[in-house]
Amino acid sequence: MKKRLFIGTKVTLPNDEFFLIKNEIASLGIEGNWVKPENLHFTFRFLGDVFSSSVYELGKSIKNSVSCLSSREVVLKGLGVFPDVKTARVLWVGVEGDLADIKTAVDGALEPFSFEKEKRKFRPHVTLMRIKKLRHRTKFSYFLSKMSDKEFLEMEVRQISLIESVLTSEGPLYKPLKVVDLR
Repeated sequence: MKKRLFIGTKVTLPNDEFFLIKNEIASLGIEGNWVKPENLHFTFRFLGDVFSSSVYELGKSIKNSVSCLSSREVVLKGLGVFPDVKTARVLWVGVEGDLADIKTAVDGALEPFSFEKEKRKFRPHVTLMRIKKLRHRTKFSYFLSKMSDKEFLEMEVRQISLIESVLTSEGPLYKPLKVVDLR
């Protein structure tokens, strides 16, 4: 049996900020699926389907690699989209801060398990919405540029979690399988 896994950190965006963004997006006629506030997170590494029999050892390896690292401050700042405004599919909030050593430790923890190296550069972000229909691209582009330097939240990254993503008809459910505290 397999589990769909990722390694990440939970984020709690203030409700007023989340609703401000949702209202502005709705006024622009953009349609899609919003991430439930309790599911907001940023990902250090998406693992995909992993055999259940590997989960315990994987969690142990992550703990051994990251538990010696210190917690650190990050800022959730700016709105953006993937892949670009013209073909936007994902609306996100950026995560700014020094996370390089955590990312390196996470990747190191995965080496014994033969996960492929990531090809894309690490760009931490919190996905807010998966966009289905985009109208008023010019207005949307203006809104994004207006929000590019907006600081939404300062937070301390205190934990790294191995999380199972269970896909349901109501959206994904995230189950932490291993939570590792940083120093």
